[in-house]
Amino acid sequence: MDRDSSYAPSSAGYESTSASGYGPASRIPTQPSQASSATIRGDPMKRAVRTQKAPPPLPFFSQAIICQGMVYCSGSIGVSPVTKQIVDGGVGDRTVPGKAQALNNLSAVLEEAGSSLRNVVKCNVFLTDMTNFAAMNRVYDTFFEEPKPVRWPLREACRV
Repeated sequence: MDRDSSYAPSSAGYESTSASGYGPASRIPTQPSQASSATIRGDPMKRAVRTQKAPPPLPFFSQAIICQGMVYCSGSIGVSPVTKQIVDGGVGDRTVPGKAQALNNLSAVLEEAGSSLRNVVKCNVFLTDMTNFAAMNRVYDTFFEEPKPVRWPLREACRV
C-alpha cells in the first residue's frame, strides 16, 4: 500500500470512501489510551483507532491507523453505527446533508484519532455506478473545505 492512500472494498456493492489525513501534532494523541486506540504489536508508532460513533470494522482490519502523525482510514460505507444497517435510498439519499452516513462515519473516525475532515489530504471514492458521480460531488463539496483534498473517484468493478 502506498503511503498516501488506503483501500478497503465496500461490501454488497455500496459506495464507499476512504481517506488519509493528518492532524496537528498536539491534537494526535501520543498515548494509545488517549484515543481509545491500541498499540499494534508493541509498535508505538502504529496505533489502531476505534470509535463507537462509526460502524465496527470487520475482524481483519481497523477503522483507522495512526502512524507517524498520519491517520489512514479504512473504507466507510453508509451504515448506521446504531442500527448496523445500510441507510435507505441510493447514493443521493445516503449522501445528502444530515444523511451523509459514509462521510459522517469517516468524520467520526478522524475525530477519534484527533483529526478531522479539514485535514484530509486524499480521498478515494468508490462508486458502483458512475451515474451517481454528480450526486456524490454535491455532498462532497459540503463536507470538505478549501483547499479540497485530492480525490480519486473510481467505478468499483469488483463487488464482494
